Amino acid sequence: MEYQPSPQPSPFGRGSQEEEKEENKYHQQDKSCSPLPEGEGLGVRAEILKLAGSNRQIPKVLLERARKLRKQQTPAEEILWECLRNRRLLNTKFRRQHNIGRYITDFYCHEKLLIIELDGSIHANQQAEDFIRENWLKSNQFTVIRFSNEQIFNDIELVLHSIAQALIP
Repeated sequence: MEYQPSPQPSPFGRGSQEEEKEENKYHQQDKSCSPLPEGEGLGVRAEILKLAGSNRQIPKVLLERARKLRKQQTPAEEILWECLRNRRLLNTKFRRQHNIGRYITDFYCHEKLLIIELDGSIHANQQAEDFIRENWLKSNQFTVIRFSNEQIFNDIELVLHSIAQALIP
């Protein structure tokens, strides 16, 4: 059976053509190992792709809500987005107002499964909901870090340093 690369994206990012050739050579030499059926053997990463990957199913109401939130950023979100967008922080890709499961996260780095939440004054009245949300996200292998709007306004350097620390293993 001839090896064919999977149409699924690599859970570890894009590889070079040389890495692909090397992988093909390995699979051509070892024909005793048949590939797993599609979707098997991926484990936790497959579940994360269902929740946060590009092919996930997003209810229309959540999709519209995320679009609306992107158009109506808070001042703190605007400041942080200017620092994160276009791979400005450690050449890491961030998305804003990204749907994960039934939640919309403020900022999300898929490569590191890192979620950044900004807490404005409304969060003082919804601590129980935030606790449930954060526990669900953490139970699904995401890392969640929170900053207050005041931290963004008063000490953006410290915020960016904290995010960088979370990005570096």
